[in-house]
Amino acid sequence: MSQAPTSRRRFDLEDGDLSLLKGKRIAVLGYGNQGHAHALNLRDSGMEVVVGLRKESAHARAAREAGFEVEDFASAARGAFLVMMLLPDELHAEIYDKHLRKVMDSAAYLAFSHGFAVAFDLLELEKSRRVLLVAPKGQGHALRASFVNGGGLRGLIGVQGPDQEESLKVALAYAKACGALAGGGFLSSFREEAVSDLFGEQTVLCGGLIELITAAWELLVARGYSAEGAYFECLHEVKIITDLVHEKGVDGMREGISPTAAFGGLRAGPRVIGKESRAAMEKLLDEIEDGSFAKEFLKERAQGSPWLKRKREEEAKHPMQETGRGLRAFLSRCRLNGPKE
Repeated sequence: MSQAPTSRRRFDLEDGDLSLLKGKRIAVLGYGNQGHAHALNLRDSGMEVVVGLRKESAHARAAREAGFEVEDFASAARGAFLVMMLLPDELHAEIYDKHLRKVMDSAAYLAFSHGFAVAFDLLELEKSRRVLLVAPKGQGHALRASFVNGGGLRGLIGVQGPDQEESLKVALAYAKACGALAGGGFLSSFREEAVSDLFGEQTVLCGGLIELITAAWELLVARGYSAEGAYFECLHEVKIITDLVHEKGVDGMREGISPTAAFGGLRAGPRVIGKESRAAMEKLLDEIEDGSFAKEFLKERAQGSPWLKRKREEEAKHPMQETGRGLRAFLSRCRLNGPKE
């Protein structure tokens, strides 16, 4: 892959020039979590947007009710200046080969909000194709809500193919229009975004953290402590600490908690996440980098996701989940801030 088109790594709202997109057809393929947010934000930014969906898509009605013209993938992409892929990663190759390759203009931009398909060679792109990465760092509903409130999320920006200086300008314009630049834009690549995103999900956000919470809850309950108390201490209060870390960094969090918590955390952390855990992280990163995880994921999806469905069902039946459902229902009826005047 060629070198980045600029020495700059950070961008702000002023770096996005919306005039590069004004009056030009933008096809948003998909109207799910990310798709609806991109399409609505682009339109509110003054862009000409068409939504591409399968005829049988459950999202077609919602897109039409929102006032969008809905077409099949090929019709949406035909004549488009930019086509944004907001469909499941495993479908990108099929959609591009069957519906887009022959109809997209040779100068049109193909854009993605996640680097997975490009990073792991799921689809074969022409060397002449100008490819953009605009990855908002948050779910679609958060992207839409922040945009409506006058802000936006942070975004990772990347380009691939020829004319990278011009491609970067277009990517920044799109990021601004969809709400992924107001919080700051950061230069990345398809490979970097995909690998780091998968690694973070697996080792911390959706894998390691959840397993740690569950194991801690199980141990407290097994030792005779109440399920509700264990839930508060091991799961509910995670938000307090993550909010502090998000706002002030790890060192700021240490300053904001009690000396007991700071001392105990620094003493215990390396024992919980020791050599074995770090070795497991290295193995996971190896599997992501060499494409093993991507292959396993695609095989699972091709079979109808039986393992994923089974594991979700098992997790939903875990006693901690039942405790959580009961607590959330109870807490929703409680007045944290006292009675209203």
